[in-house]
Amino acid sequence: MTEKYLYFAKKTARSLALTDSESNVQTYTLTTSLINPLPDGVADTNTIFANGAITAELQNLHLDGSADQHVLGSHYTAAVNDGKLVIDPQALLYDGASLVTVKTVAQDPVFGVTNSSTVGENDITFTINVPMLAGDCLLQKASQFKGIEMVDNDTADIYFEPHTNDGLGNGVDKVRLSYTAGNFKALCDSINALITDERNQSGLVVVADDYRNIFLNNNIVGISAIDSITLDS
Repeated sequence: MTEKYLYFAKKTARSLALTDSESNVQTYTLTTSLINPLPDGVADTNTIFANGAITAELQNLHLDGSADQHVLGSHYTAAVNDGKLVIDPQALLYDGASLVTVKTVAQDPVFGVTNSSTVGENDITFTINVPMLAGDCLLQKASQFKGIEMVDNDTADIYFEPHTNDGLGNGVDKVRLSYTAGNFKALCDSINALITDERNQSGLVVVADDYRNIFLNNNIVGISAIDSITLDS
């Protein structure tokens, strides 16, 4: 059998809302309420924003023409007063530890955002959009597949030989997923075809990715979520 690698990603909601913001604030401090530990990133770059790992969204734009309003770069043509705004990654810098700085329009006339001079109008939410912690995702060899067990009518556990084989966690790696009720047989058929059909060539195959809403076989099984990923250690 040609080796294949099966990929699973469980989406965990992670966001940090910074409210009661200061006037004219351009630098925000990430805390472990977002994720622990915080990502290292590459100091003084926009890498973690440019690759889509984290987004930054202003929550209450002030664009009524008054002196204390936000000033936006030319890129933001659809922004409206009292609306929200996802800041373009090109206007963001991360220090590699905890500080995120938003470039002003003076620094970047296209993507910059000069925040309001009024306290509370610069509230922002940072959201993580990719797996970042243990248990968020799993890549397993198809040859390590052990079997599938029905938990109930719309939930099943997929078992693999363990990565470490250290005897912990009952000696298996397990992915629990939810799907359309009654589709256990369809799930089994899909996994069997993926593993045994040589027309499915070697390489990485996404079985279920909650973050990107990508599922095997155009999701004919009706997978709605990965509930958990449990490793043997």
